[in-house]
Amino acid sequence: MNEVEVLGREAGVRTRPESLEDVQEILKHAYGSGSAVIPWGGGTGQDYGAPPRKADILLDLSGINALVAHEYADMTVTVQAGMTLAALQEQLAQHGQFLPLDPPHSEKATMGGILATNAFGPLRLGYGTVRDWLIGITVVDAQGRLVKGGGKVVKNVTGYDLPKLHVGALGTLGVIVEATFKVSPKPETARTLVAQANPGRDLETASTRLWNETRPVSLLLHEEAQGRFLVALYHGTETVTDDAAQRGAEIATECGLTPVQLYPGELVPESPDAPVQVRLAASPADMVALHAAAFDALVETEVTLDTWLGVGTLTLSWTPDDEKARTGVARALLLAKVRGAHFTLLHGSLALRSGGLETLWFPAPPARVLHERVKEALDPYNLLNPGRFVCGI
Repeated sequence: MNEVEVLGREAGVRTRPESLEDVQEILKHAYGSGSAVIPWGGGTGQDYGAPPRKADILLDLSGINALVAHEYADMTVTVQAGMTLAALQEQLAQHGQFLPLDPPHSEKATMGGILATNAFGPLRLGYGTVRDWLIGITVVDAQGRLVKGGGKVVKNVTGYDLPKLHVGALGTLGVIVEATFKVSPKPETARTLVAQANPGRDLETASTRLWNETRPVSLLLHEEAQGRFLVALYHGTETVTDDAAQRGAEIATECGLTPVQLYPGELVPESPDAPVQVRLAASPADMVALHAAAFDALVETEVTLDTWLGVGTLTLSWTPDDEKARTGVARALLLAKVRGAHFTLLHGSLALRSGGLETLWFPAPPARVLHERVKEALDPYNLLNPGRFVCGI
């Protein structure tokens, strides 16, 4: 992707502010001139959403990347939006703390971008998403005004929940410049259980028992050319993780998921860095059956399947020039629709994204009118990432 191009739209100007005041001045100028602004963090999520209708200014936020405050006794941290998750974790680790988020590409993904796309990974099962850890936010609105919501303490119930409004909004309601999070003690140890989970094994019972009896922080059903694997990750003290992993191995064996291997540390497969990715969402109780149906539709293809059990998401990853994969995925998505699943195109080419809004999000949200009204109130001239959000908002 061209550095100043977003899904086929090339920005006329790229600017890299180094302070919140710089961001304000840029947005004031854009508002006065009617220029469309495309916020840019680490670039890891720039092919998510619809192509922008207009792109005049690419606002590179990597220059505002400071750690503003770390109140480690209160277990909160305030950072500027351009700081990467990996850099933040390094700072927190000095005080035995971490922010329990694991979206892909943590070394490049910025905190502002993670918030704007609501990015998450397998740890969502045990720790929740970025929404659950966010307690305060500062944004610059379309007119260049600094707007703050939430606070810098964990117990904060004053006013409208502005922070949550911006999570997953793709920067269409304001440019996130600063955020405050609660943090967690860094786990003493981690243990990983990997069990062979070939078709025909009792995955439903195994996954339910693993969650109810051992409480893993992530539970992944991973499908690749080498086979199908159930991967459980445990965090805690050495005694807690050892006991949980051992009990997990017993459960997997009792359910016919063999062989079972236990490993020290975290060995959860990383999300594939594939050019095309679709995420399916359904009730957590339906995920094993949905995974099996998708697998049947994708026989003899090189599509990778990752189902996050207990969370209710299944990710399909493949390369765009694989005709067999495209045909198989089309079958899988049809089956998903019949089963009442939702799906979102996470990564894909401009051509794929130009196939209509249903290609990007299915089904369209019932609250479309409400989305449009909020956008009109906060960005009346549609200058912030215009057209990129659901339904082309």
